[in-house]
Amino acid sequence: MTHFMKPHFLSEEQKSALEVSVGQLAIGDEKSRRIFIIALDYELTEYDKQHRRERQEPMADDSDDTLEKISAAADALSGMLQKLPENSFSKLSQQLSAADDFARQYNGRYLNALQDEIGRVSAACQTKAAAPHGRGVGKREQHLVGMIINTYRECFEKEPLEDDRELFLTLLGEIFGICRLEIKDTPEALVEASQKANP
Repeated sequence: MTHFMKPHFLSEEQKSALEVSVGQLAIGDEKSRRIFIIALDYELTEYDKQHRRERQEPMADDSDDTLEKISAAADALSGMLQKLPENSFSKLSQQLSAADDFARQYNGRYLNALQDEIGRVSAACQTKAAAPHGRGVGKREQHLVGMIINTYRECFEKEPLEDDRELFLTLLGEIFGICRLEIKDTPEALVEASQKANP
């Protein structure tokens, strides 16, 4: 686990939601759950730093300044949506729904999809595109899941992929949803990739 920086990724609303989720899954006791969420906050903070660092890598010499600005603005908007307090999140959803001429509902699923699209806009604006690597699981996401596996093991003193595999996969899905992580791979695919990388 990372221990040398102050965690700041999770909002208080997200921490509360995670506490409820882990409690409903009946994993560990109150103290171990609290420690798990604190440790998870550290890992997500580092994950977020790496994510932003990758998006801000120097552009090639022929980069377009306008596209760079759009990319930076998209990253900023995505970050603000990700940190949006639950009450503001609910108010935004209601206002979007009320303003829609076709009476469509804009729930959390829509805003998650919106964040994904904003991320795609940011990536498309970066002229120094990453080399294609097929549909393989992202190494940053794979590393995050590996760290969550270790955190689970240390906090709850259980082997998540042997003793509690289905429970752990459910928890992983809950973490992705509550934290609004831009991860397209399924928990199962990420766990399998992590196992192969760390047999």
